[in-house]
Amino acid sequence: MYTEDVSLLVCPRTGNSLEIAEIAKSASDGELLEATLRTSDGTHTYAVRNGIPRFVDDIGYNPTWDFKWRVLDGGRGLNYRIIDKSDPAYQIHDLFDRNAHGGGAYEHGRGGVALDVGCGVGQYSVRLLQDYGPSKLISFDLTGGVDVFRKVVEERYPELKRRLLIVQADIFAMPFKKESFDLVFSLGVLMHTGDTRRAVGNILDLVKPQGHVNFWIYGSEPVAYAVSEPSRGFVLNMRTITEIQTRFRRVQWWIRLFRNRLPHAWTVNILRFMSSDFMYRLVKRPRWRWLYQWFPTVDHPDAAYRLINNYDGYVNKWSDSWSEGEIFPLLRDRGFVIRGLSEWRLGFWCSKDPGFYAEK
Repeated sequence: MYTEDVSLLVCPRTGNSLEIAEIAKSASDGELLEATLRTSDGTHTYAVRNGIPRFVDDIGYNPTWDFKWRVLDGGRGLNYRIIDKSDPAYQIHDLFDRNAHGGGAYEHGRGGVALDVGCGVGQYSVRLLQDYGPSKLISFDLTGGVDVFRKVVEERYPELKRRLLIVQADIFAMPFKKESFDLVFSLGVLMHTGDTRRAVGNILDLVKPQGHVNFWIYGSEPVAYAVSEPSRGFVLNMRTITEIQTRFRRVQWWIRLFRNRLPHAWTVNILRFMSSDFMYRLVKRPRWRWLYQWFPTVDHPDAAYRLINNYDGYVNKWSDSWSEGEIFPLLRDRGFVIRGLSEWRLGFWCSKDPGFYAEK
C-alpha cells in the first residue's frame, strides 16, 4: 500500500479513521511493505505485511479457500487463465465478461473508486483496471489469495500497482466507509460466506448514491410449469430436470464425503488423482465416459487448473444456490434498481436510487 491509501480505510471495529503509526520497511517507489496502522483514537492497531493491510487474524469460516490459494495454487496464479480468451478456461469459468452487460456494468467505475469483493488471486481486478480504468481499485479477500495476487501483480502487471490497494479483510467486518464506492463488484464469492443475504447486504452498504453494484452468485434451477408455445424452443422439462437432479445428487454425495467424513489429506489425494492427466485422457474414451457422469470434473487440458477448480467445486463448505425471487427483495429494500440480469444465473447489475421505489 501507499501513504495515500490510508484515507481509504477505517477500523472495522469502530469505524474510526486510520493513520500510519510506524513504517518498518518501504520500497524505492514509496510503497509501504511493513508498517503499523493505528486508529485515530489510538485504541486499535493493524499490521501491514508484504505491502498488504491485514484486518483478520485467521481465515475463519471457510479454510478451504486459503488452502486452495496458498497450497494448490502456490503463487502460480492459475485462475488468470480465465481472463485469457484463447484459453479453454475462459469458456468454462469466465464470469467477468458474462456479467459485463455490454460493458455498462463496469463503466461506472471509470475514473472513480471501485471495490472487488472476494478478489481471490485478482484476475477480475486486473481486467477492471486494464479495460475500465478506475482511478483506484481496492481488492480484498479473506484468504492468503491476496499474497498470490500481490506476487502476480509484481511479476506481470507492475504498471497497475499504484492504482491498486490489496487488503486482507472479512466481508462481515470490512474496513471501508459506507457509501464510499462508485462501483462494487463480486463474482462467484458471496454464496461461499455461509450467510449470503448478509454478505450481499454488506456490499450494498458500500455503494454511493447513484453508484453501481454488480454481483454473481450460484443460481437455483428455474422450472417452467406449463410448456406449450412452439416459439419457446428448448426449456427444462421433466426429463431434463430428472437428469439435472441425478447429476446433482451424485456430486452432492462426493461433497458430503469430502466435507464431513474423509480426512482432508485423503480428499486432496482423491481429487489429485481424478484431476490427473491419466483420468483426463481416460474419460475421453467412450467406454469410460460413465466415470465423468459419476464424478464430474473440469474439462481443461492443464491438470493443475483441473485440480484447483475441482477442489473448489467439491470441498467448499458453503455453496448455496439462489433464485431471483429470494434476492430481489433485499435489493429493493435497500433502494437498488436492477439494470441488468446475467444470462448465466444468478447475476445482478444494479444502481442505487432509493427514490425509484418511493410512492408517487
